[in-house]
Amino acid sequence: KKIRKYKSFTLKQAGWKLLKDNVIEINKQKYKYFKSRDIEGIVKTITIKRDTLGDIYLYFVCETNENKVLARTGKSVGYDFGLKQFLTASDNEDIKAPLFFKQNSNDIKKANRILSRKKRGSNHRRLAKIALARLHKKIANQRKDFQFKLANVICKKYVLICIEDLNIKGMQKRWGRKISDYGFAEFIKILEYKARKVGSVVQKIDRYYPSSQICHVCGTKNPETKNLAVREWICEKCKTSHDRDRNAAINIWKVGASTFFGEI
Repeated sequence: KKIRKYKSFTLKQAGWKLLKDNVIEINKQKYKYFKSRDIEGIVKTITIKRDTLGDIYLYFVCETNENKVLARTGKSVGYDFGLKQFLTASDNEDIKAPLFFKQNSNDIKKANRILSRKKRGSNHRRLAKIALARLHKKIANQRKDFQFKLANVICKKYVLICIEDLNIKGMQKRWGRKISDYGFAEFIKILEYKARKVGSVVQKIDRYYPSSQICHVCGTKNPETKNLAVREWICEKCKTSHDRDRNAAINIWKVGASTFFGEI
């Protein structure tokens, strides 16, 4: 089919037509598609993309008359992104992350071994590459599904969500694959998108704010916590015992809330 010759192209007002029963007509050729969600508003453009597996996706850009959602009254929370768990919450409602890449690591290793044994240029090697690519796509879909569902729960529960403005590239250089497996950057985008839909606010604090070093009770700074190996510490001034990530989450919540209400 003609559509399979291209990796990506955009159609504006002409050259396509939406028909009944999830059928689209492009250049007089009809295609059946699966609709993941209802199309809202007036379709302005359609972008058609084909991935490395040959799967084709339709992206509809629509003009809608959405009313601005007013901020609700409700609870607020601060989240610290961590390596031991996905989100440590200021209110103890922590979120563990299923490490999908790690869960599927044995299947990935097996698929890579199979691929390495295939003769270059052969059809068997082409099929092995497709099998490996489908496995990576499965992992990406699992991660995205988890993140969308989690963002929905958080945005419905909290009106104000305080997080750090993370240096994702720096974290990836330091911790590598685990950061990619968590997908922090993608989750933040999804969280902000869902927040706008329901009227919640995602408040970011400065990435250089030492949230894990400051006692959330008395404000005393402990320079020893610059060492990431220090997971628990006791404040010299007020003698409060701190868990590093929990203390950081509470500080993020305090600073984020004060910044937000100061902007109103």
